[in-house]
Amino acid sequence: MDRPRAMLPSWLISMLLHLLLMLLLGLTLRLAPPQGAAAERTAEVGIVLKHQDGPQEYFESEDDAGGEDSQTATTAPRSVAELLDESVPADPSNALPAAFAVIGPGGLEPGGVGSAIGADTGPRATGRSLGGKARTGVFGIEGEGYKFVYVFDRSGSMGGSARSPLGVAKAQLIASLKSLEKTHQFQIIFYNERSWRFNPTGHPNKLFFATEQNKALAAKFIGSIVADGSTDHEAALVAAIKLQPDVIFFLTDADQPVLGPRALEKIQRMASGITIHAIEFGFGPQTQMDNFLVQLARQNGGKHGYVDVSRFAPAPRQ
Repeated sequence: MDRPRAMLPSWLISMLLHLLLMLLLGLTLRLAPPQGAAAERTAEVGIVLKHQDGPQEYFESEDDAGGEDSQTATTAPRSVAELLDESVPADPSNALPAAFAVIGPGGLEPGGVGSAIGADTGPRATGRSLGGKARTGVFGIEGEGYKFVYVFDRSGSMGGSARSPLGVAKAQLIASLKSLEKTHQFQIIFYNERSWRFNPTGHPNKLFFATEQNKALAAKFIGSIVADGSTDHEAALVAAIKLQPDVIFFLTDADQPVLGPRALEKIQRMASGITIHAIEFGFGPQTQMDNFLVQLARQNGGKHGYVDVSRFAPAPRQ
């Protein structure tokens, strides 16, 4: 005869099932991540940079590479005035040894190429033409472009009284620089048997933008130049051509030695499209209508202007 099976009460079975379900639910909630965790993990993901050093590769996080802090730590280039650690004069003309009167009408005569008549008005005030180019001039001989080099004779024959040829040339040069905008570039070369260049940064073989700081520093440089020594026209012109400007203003009293046909041919070949204007200083009316300066301008698409320096002499006292 079989023994009857022990039966659990139904209420106990129900309680055990509910308890088991509650345990399973608790484990599920414990293991599941909170709803905001995904967003937090996404926010914590950074940029990893891959680097290669020869055959080896390594990875670097953005924070290790410097991130935003390293970028903001980069400083802007220092200005020319800061590099020189000196103040800039408010008016460049203050750097000149003395003030010079404006050349009156008739002070210039037409040369063999182009004309210098009307030069008493000085460089145009706007300094700019269509297309962003500058239009500026020296003693009425105007050039147009973006890059300009001024090559001025500073030999002993350019000296003299307070209103010397070199002194008046300096005033014209500063006026020409003032008419340039900061998008234009320039260089200044004073020469005798050697060359002196405007060099505020330690790199003389370059052009400088015509910012107010650079123009003020150029005025200081111009004011420091005195007339002295002999003359080497060719070396100064070759130095200017190597800078590849649009326009060269070449000013001299045409003192010896003159440029012969071979030297003029060499300059024309090197210039290859650079416009060269020649301004000639002479005493009294022009007598040589086809000298080397006239030829230099003609061969290089420029103009020649003659300046009678006897008009610079102060009027006699009454």
